[in-house]
Amino acid sequence: MCHKKTRPNPTHSKNQRPVGLCSSPARQKGSTTIVAIIISIVLLGLGIALSNQISSNIRQQSIEYYGARAYLAAQSGMEVAISRLINGNNPACSVITQPVTISAANVQNCTITLSCEVETEVEEPEVAAGEIRVYALGAEAQCSAGQLETSKRVLVEVRQEE
Repeated sequence: MCHKKTRPNPTHSKNQRPVGLCSSPARQKGSTTIVAIIISIVLLGLGIALSNQISSNIRQQSIEYYGARAYLAAQSGMEVAISRLINGNNPACSVITQPVTISAANVQNCTITLSCEVETEVEEPEVAAGEIRVYALGAEAQCSAGQLETSKRVLVEVRQEE
């Protein structure tokens, strides 16, 4: 982009030389290369930033997916604990917290741990028998896939009349 204006040479009236930065094509050769390098660096930076953002999004989605699996496994474990409580006729906590094995494909690589605490002789004046048992049940599921591990815990309190 050289300017087309010319200025008369004071020493020679017939010779005119161009005015501006682009006095010769030899001086322009390096500027195109520099502009190309700057554009390449900017595009490389944008590509790296976009790659990092995509990688972060994929990792976040994996955490959410395996977190949902762990929650569903903990929920299943809690259903097993409640079933053991209801069908056990006031069982001891050792009966409720026996190991749980679920063979569904969705909870592979998940371990479920049940916990139980029972409080007896809780007096409630409005209950016909006068006493109830309070079971504090917990189910924790830990799921792993490669280097990613997630765990979820579900807690429930069950009040049962004696």
